[in-house]
Amino acid sequence: MKAFWTIAPLLLASVFANAQEIPPLAPLRGDVASLSDTLNFIVEKLPVTANFMIYGHNNITGTDDPPIRASQALTKASSNAGSCSISFHLKFGTSVERDGEILLKQVQEVSFMPWETSSQQANAKAGHPEQTVKVDPAITLVVVKIAPNRRVTFNFYDESLAERVTLALKHAVSLCGGGKPETF
Repeated sequence: MKAFWTIAPLLLASVFANAQEIPPLAPLRGDVASLSDTLNFIVEKLPVTANFMIYGHNNITGTDDPPIRASQALTKASSNAGSCSISFHLKFGTSVERDGEILLKQVQEVSFMPWETSSQQANAKAGHPEQTVKVDPAITLVVVKIAPNRRVTFNFYDESLAERVTLALKHAVSLCGGGKPETF
């Protein structure tokens, strides 16, 4: 009987504890992050130099293209919350360099995908689905679509980082009034 009086209050306490309403979870960091915080995160993660090999193959003829050594270096990433923009400098290989800017109000869509998938889609759209590529090491692209035929891509070795940057870019785009409204 002594054990009953020891256990009974604990059982009653647990019944009443379960009957209480559980408070909602706090919002996730990205849900409440300011535009300035979001842009700071993006420009901190964007400077990446990616060096990789591209191996092309024609599935009809069974032939391989000569391997291509490729590189992309993104430097000088900066942002301006007032103009809702991200600026950067890109260098492709050893000879092509350009400055770039993304006006977040003009962004229609942001996504991420493996570099190989992006290349396969481009080849298929160009009428050459038989052309396939392999990239070594694996590269994940963050794709920022600005207009139907204009996009900016950022290379990442780390797929999870590419996903986080994609989510941050989507958040920044929504805060700046960009994005393509979806009906369905």
